[in-house]
Amino acid sequence: MLSLEIFLLGVALALDAGIASFAVGVLNLDLAIHHKLRRGILICTLFGFFQFLMLWLGSHAGYYLSFSNYGYLFQFVVASIFMGIGAKVLIESFEKNKDPIIWGVFPLIIMATATSLDALISGVSLGTLPYPHWTAIEVGVITFVICSLFYGFSFVLKSLPSHWLLRIAASVFFMLGVRIIFQHYL
Repeated sequence: MLSLEIFLLGVALALDAGIASFAVGVLNLDLAIHHKLRRGILICTLFGFFQFLMLWLGSHAGYYLSFSNYGYLFQFVVASIFMGIGAKVLIESFEKNKDPIIWGVFPLIIMATATSLDALISGVSLGTLPYPHWTAIEVGVITFVICSLFYGFSFVLKSLPSHWLLRIAASVFFMLGVRIIFQHYL
């Protein structure tokens, strides 16, 4: 049963994934409509699945592990991944290559995993719930819906020049990484 607390947890965990799906959607603007839809479904499914998986794994880890001594390492890895993706997209925005940037499944899985590490940590606190897998499923569905909205919104910006859209996407990734650093290290 979806409670207000679980809904708010799902929205809070899904916002990073939604913003990342928006940035990837900006990269897919030059694709044909059926490719955009397939990519969108893939991206939103990956983000939703990894939010579910990480929250579920975290709830089970809540019984066995304590991340209090090593939690800062997770955040550093996530920030590094986002800043690396941002640097890659920024460099590609200055290249004169007119080919659309199409990421394969593996980079999308890495990005989905990186945005879901906070769900892993949040799941640790859910270890005492009687059925944590239902909570994880609900959060995964909420993430899928929010990612779909953000991915769809990225197509509103089609009228902007593509090199500026790439720079917007790069700045989004950089902001995600910087936000993580400020929240956990400063």
